[in-house]
Amino acid sequence: MKMRKMFKVFSLILITVFAVSTLVSGQEEKKEDVSMNPDGTYSSTKYNEAERPEDSYLAKFHAQDVVAKLMKKNLDQIYLLKVIVSNFKEKGWEEEYKKCYAGYKKAMDLYYKRNIIYSRVEFENNKKDISDLLKKITDEYKKETQTMLNDCADKILLLHLDEKTRSDPNKNKELHLNQMRLRISYGQFDDALSSSIDKNYETAVYHYRVSKTYAIKIIEELATPNETEGIKDKYKIHKADNLNRIFETSSSGGGTKTPQ
Repeated sequence: MKMRKMFKVFSLILITVFAVSTLVSGQEEKKEDVSMNPDGTYSSTKYNEAERPEDSYLAKFHAQDVVAKLMKKNLDQIYLLKVIVSNFKEKGWEEEYKKCYAGYKKAMDLYYKRNIIYSRVEFENNKKDISDLLKKITDEYKKETQTMLNDCADKILLLHLDEKTRSDPNKNKELHLNQMRLRISYGQFDDALSSSIDKNYETAVYHYRVSKTYAIKIIEELATPNETEGIKDKYKIHKADNLNRIFETSSSGGGTKTPQ
């Protein structure tokens, strides 16, 4: 009788050990399934236990909200990047744009596979890559806009010093109109700087574009007849970009298109 009881106890211990072993093994396999390598495959090697994203029900709930927002926001910004990178190929932003595009595609692939936790991770990584490229673009826009504004200030000063401006009502009106445009342009430039400080680089791009639009208008209106053609050619890409269009050369001399 005593031997039979001992056998039952021993059997229960074996069953318990086997069940716990199976559960732990299953959990380890689950960890391997959800961890993602750069090539899109899964393993447990990319994240250690301190870094591996939480995979709870609550984490999935929050991930759904983040993914829904970034899915649209990141796509809108990639559209903006496509226009800018296409217009200013000489700046060398093409590879960084491709990285942003590929990152968005990877995040969407995970979303369609219902791996919402790692879709969120990739969307957030994609957001950072987009922000880094937009920062470089705003730095370049800042330099270009500042150059245009300096040119505007020089032209308005010459108009102000022109003796005809004092006697000709039309010249005087032209002076005041372009002074107003210059104030607006500088105001947009300041707003762009503030947006950049706040790391809102997309908004900064739009402020710089408005600033450049007013600056180019001033430069065109105050150009001499000999300068007109050169100015038209110099700023044609900027004018298309300010309208969020891709400038394309054609047999007729140039054109714009809205990116698909």
